[in-house]
Amino acid sequence: MIKFFLVIYNILFTLFLPLIVFIVLLSSTYRKEILYKLSERFAIYKLPNKNLKKTFWIHCASLGEIRAVEPILDSFKDKYYIVLTSVTKSGREYAQKLQKADFVALFPLDIHPIMSKAFNIIKPDMLVLVETELWPNMLYVAAHKKVKIITINGRISNKSFKVYKKLKFFWNKFVGLINVFVARSKDDVDRFTFFANEKNKITISGNIKYDKNFKLNFKRKDLFLREEDFAFTAGSTRTGEEEIIIDVYNKISSTFNNIKFFVAPRHISRINNLIKILEDNHIKYSLFSEGFCSNRFILVDIFGKLQSIYAVSDVCFIGGSIVNKGGQNPIEPAAYAKPVLFGKNMDNFKIESEILIKYGGALVVKDADDLADKLKRFISDKEFLKDTALKAFKAVMSQKGAVAFTIKQIEENLNA
Repeated sequence: MIKFFLVIYNILFTLFLPLIVFIVLLSSTYRKEILYKLSERFAIYKLPNKNLKKTFWIHCASLGEIRAVEPILDSFKDKYYIVLTSVTKSGREYAQKLQKADFVALFPLDIHPIMSKAFNIIKPDMLVLVETELWPNMLYVAAHKKVKIITINGRISNKSFKVYKKLKFFWNKFVGLINVFVARSKDDVDRFTFFANEKNKITISGNIKYDKNFKLNFKRKDLFLREEDFAFTAGSTRTGEEEIIIDVYNKISSTFNNIKFFVAPRHISRINNLIKILEDNHIKYSLFSEGFCSNRFILVDIFGKLQSIYAVSDVCFIGGSIVNKGGQNPIEPAAYAKPVLFGKNMDNFKIESEILIKYGGALVVKDADDLADKLKRFISDKEFLKDTALKAFKAVMSQKGAVAFTIKQIEENLNA
């Protein structure tokens, strides 16, 4: 039965691929993404000479997951031959700069002949999938070649689960090929169990993103912030949220003349649209790329700087949470001891947001008025600001330990 489903999947993937490529090529932004190192999408790889070390292939969706597995790469880079792949251009570029893997490449197209070719070149002893990277051909080829498969930091959001659940007849055939699931939470365990079978080992590690080294050699002066300035950062904002942030800015900027707003959209490709919104609202702004920011509203137009900005901010807002996009990772600002604000839509980081709320390190906001009111309190009440920041940091510290557990699981299964 699994071969039947695989044939249908490959036929549909192959038929729709030209249409998908055509649509993507119409966008100047995504055109760069798809044309970047295109040969790697077809598993045209040339690996450096492999030694006698065991090989494990670790696959991440994008930049965020690669950042999360850095401690694991550090632990294994001298012991094993590591192949690191990413779906996205930004992830691959970041992985290359890290220089913590023996070979870095883009993820090949999940078409059976191409995926088989990739496995024949890489010859992994273990396939490590980060979070929710479920690719039918990849799973099937790995199992067929007797490659051990382990999912780490495994998660399935509630929204995604509803989709997967409707296709259980398909997904349980492929998810069942995974040998070990190391999941982030009990909710994730329950969701993986729904598709798994008695042969699968499922355990809880916690979230490895808590264990990242969050130390940065970055100071407030690097953003030209004065000691008396109050820096508010809205990170990974989505369509519809920038107008809310602008409304908040208008509500409080006249009262607090020392405030600085840093707004970093989730997708840099939207910068020109945001500039138009700011100009339509008569907001004086600076672009982060300009260096010294003379205006109090700064639009972050450079990719990869958000973590540094979080580190020196006073309060941080998590985008994708007032609009229904599931939110983004709230751990980074909390790890830098920053009070965290987000909307009610944090399904993608449900456990993380609940932990922060439980510790008192995060507050939920409903709309522009609510966000403005809470921000005013942080600006006016220094003790409240300090107390909430400390609680956010304690929440992160309480969850550490997932990396050590995950490393143990990988080594036990790799050497079994």
